[in-house]
Amino acid sequence: MAVIDTKVSDESLVAVTLAFVKAHFLLVAFSAVIVRALYRRYVSPIRDIPGPWLASCSRLWKVWSTYNGHTELDHIALHKKYGPIVRTAPSEVSFGSPNAAKDIFAVGKGFHKTKFYSVFPPKHAPDIFTEVRESKHAQMKRYAVTPYSLAQMQKRSEPIEGMIKLLMEHLEKYAATDSKRLCNLGNLLHYFAFDVLGEVAFSRRFGFLEAEEDVEGSIKNIDDVQWYDGIVGHIPEFDVFLRNNPLRPYLPFWKPQPTTMTKIAIQELEKRKQPDGTYDSSGIDLLAELLRAHEANPEKFGVNDVFSIAHGAVFAGSDSTASTMQSFFYLLLNSPHAYAILQREIDEAQKAGQLSPIVTYAEAQKLEYFQACLKEAMRLRPAVGLGIYRRVPPEGAEIDGRFYPGGVEVAVNGWVLHRNRAVFGDDIDTYRPERWFERDAKLMASHMYQFGGGSHLCIGRNLALFEMNKVLIQILREYDITLAHPGRPLQYHSTFFVVQEGLEVYLRKRVA
Repeated sequence: MAVIDTKVSDESLVAVTLAFVKAHFLLVAFSAVIVRALYRRYVSPIRDIPGPWLASCSRLWKVWSTYNGHTELDHIALHKKYGPIVRTAPSEVSFGSPNAAKDIFAVGKGFHKTKFYSVFPPKHAPDIFTEVRESKHAQMKRYAVTPYSLAQMQKRSEPIEGMIKLLMEHLEKYAATDSKRLCNLGNLLHYFAFDVLGEVAFSRRFGFLEAEEDVEGSIKNIDDVQWYDGIVGHIPEFDVFLRNNPLRPYLPFWKPQPTTMTKIAIQELEKRKQPDGTYDSSGIDLLAELLRAHEANPEKFGVNDVFSIAHGAVFAGSDSTASTMQSFFYLLLNSPHAYAILQREIDEAQKAGQLSPIVTYAEAQKLEYFQACLKEAMRLRPAVGLGIYRRVPPEGAEIDGRFYPGGVEVAVNGWVLHRNRAVFGDDIDTYRPERWFERDAKLMASHMYQFGGGSHLCIGRNLALFEMNKVLIQILREYDITLAHPGRPLQYHSTFFVVQEGLEVYLRKRVA
């Protein structure tokens, strides 16, 4: 009986296979891509969920949608076409149901951030937004909650009000003459938002509003960074070949240049360092409070944590607040009926002596129609255009009545959630503040995700609301505002935040 040498046979088979691959490399590579795509589409546990064909077998749909700059509109269209549950990637599901969002963001359910957030800078020191390790995120947030609280923001009223006064001085220049002088209100609000963060975080203005320009192109730089983050975040494994390529520091033509805000953050931290290695933590700004938290818990809350949180506050808080204020004025001024009602409410409060020279947060809260106008702006045009991404815990979880296995990535988009007819009414695409008096306001508020949700609710929301409640009313009280281009849509694109431009107006001083 013949004995077959299986070792030789196996080696021959490997040799033949390698020879075939070498001779037909392109064919083999193409076949592997096709097989992998078909496997992802038809073998996945979410294969029955409808969505674009490309999205079911590749992440290219998400990359392309983000690259085009209006992924929020793409998601609205998808959910209109396919319903409340849409497959947006081989292992990702997008939900348009408020109940699903509640399940995903419920505290203690084990839904953690995906690798999407891992590409956001600073890479060496993730902040609260970009930290994907849940335990580290919780630890950082524990020490940052108090500095970001509404009570602490109220203690910083003086520097914030100083910035409001400076903004009003600049607006006055556009209303001082009889001839109409075009005012780019959108840009001024953007500069204002950045400079407020400089005061709050470091007791130092960045100088945008004073110069009425993007100093050193810093705002554009942040926009470019976020454009990269939004795209590459969907394919994070490619980040090591791109921005975080280990060769980059050695290539002079590819070295990253720090923004004005980053340079100031580094300078301020270094300036507060004492000869003995400790830090001067006196003061009321965010950096000082975070340094005090570091002093009390140096092992759990390091200097890198202090820097990343203070630095991240500027990057995350400025664009989002500016975008919301721009949307507020754009929507309000394109709604003459709502604008007239709000002006009347502010005038009546002013005549009744209910408004201080610089409006307080408490006074603003009592202006019910103003609050409805602001909520409606945040409903219709939330500042975050991309989705909020989470991963189903290893043991799996039930979302809106259906079980999903561990590892599936899930997402919600505020632009989609805020257009749920059952919650917000049939006229979901219309700016109508009255809905906040006609419908269940508490229910609607519980389904608003402009600041995220659950344990990852945006830590900077108190500052954003405090700032907007003061400055928006201040502007409306002082000026009659007319759009230079009524009905013309704002130009905008979604990188991560919705970055807008084109809010041009004419101002006229109001007569008390």
